[in-house]
Amino acid sequence: MFEIPTILRSQEILDKANRRAQRVQIADPDFRFRMQKLNRSKVESFAGVVDSVLERYIKAFPSFNRLPPFYMALIDLLSPIDDIRRILGRMEGVRKQVGIIRSKTVRQIDRTSKPDYMDLKRKEAFGRISSMVRELNGDLERLAEVREKFKQLPSIPTKHPTIVVAGYPSVGKSQIVREISTADPKVASYPFTTQELTVGCFDVHRTRYQVVDTPGLLDRPFTERNLVEKQAILALTLLTNKCVFIVDPTGHCGFPLEPQMDLLSSIAEAIPDMEFIVAVNKSDLKVPDGVELGSIDLAVEKLGERCIAFLKISASSREGLEGLRETMVSVLSVEEDRPWEDFREA
Repeated sequence: MFEIPTILRSQEILDKANRRAQRVQIADPDFRFRMQKLNRSKVESFAGVVDSVLERYIKAFPSFNRLPPFYMALIDLLSPIDDIRRILGRMEGVRKQVGIIRSKTVRQIDRTSKPDYMDLKRKEAFGRISSMVRELNGDLERLAEVREKFKQLPSIPTKHPTIVVAGYPSVGKSQIVREISTADPKVASYPFTTQELTVGCFDVHRTRYQVVDTPGLLDRPFTERNLVEKQAILALTLLTNKCVFIVDPTGHCGFPLEPQMDLLSSIAEAIPDMEFIVAVNKSDLKVPDGVELGSIDLAVEKLGERCIAFLKISASSREGLEGLRETMVSVLSVEEDRPWEDFREA
């Protein structure tokens, strides 16, 4: 999503600057003028490389205030945005100091007729600039780590009407997303450590709708969740306020019905403005003896008006999937992004 160049370490930047400066050649019959031009050009070349490399890094990182809240929150999970800003701010400070040193040294070289003094000022400039760049090495290494993490970010448009699909692992979320994304299907998977977010799209009356399959969630507090689970919560919180919650009462997913209903309640409690389509999957399969389906009714009743639909479906037989998609279209609208502050204060 973000085109960030390879981040060089301090010594690599200095080696590049030195190579550029060493290639400078000046032809002038007058020795004094030749040395003056040579030293001036070497300083400008050396400082110019450092300046351009740091500037490229600073500009490559996104303007965080202009990003949709979903991406701001996701980046903040991977690497705190305030830390990245501080690093980029220090780099900008070094850039300004390099510019001051370059201008001052060039003036000193231009004002003297002594070649030895010219060499001295050039070496002093190289030394001061090199010292500042070396002090940035820790920041550069940190940015290199951030760059690798940015490669994991999904490219999920935030302008389309979006609904997220949630529920326990193996309840059929991914299969449902793929089955309902049948009109000009566009399904893409994005790696998140060992799991993935899957985005499906379908078009109805020239409007593109987006369905996001979240990784399987486990029923525990946000602070105790792993990175993949936190990313799923972000999708729920910041992409939309509409959720299809999938329930598997058959036990084939490996989880009893009760904790699935607890998860639905915890999501509803954590995200007060979330509205739910509760879809009971695998309706074509027999429910084991002893499973009390009344817990589903109780959970739906507890949601009240926030349960905008209750459906029985089967992803494998496609029973009820068209009705699910029609229900999604009827409740979806283009939502304004929730402010980033809402997430940070949550």
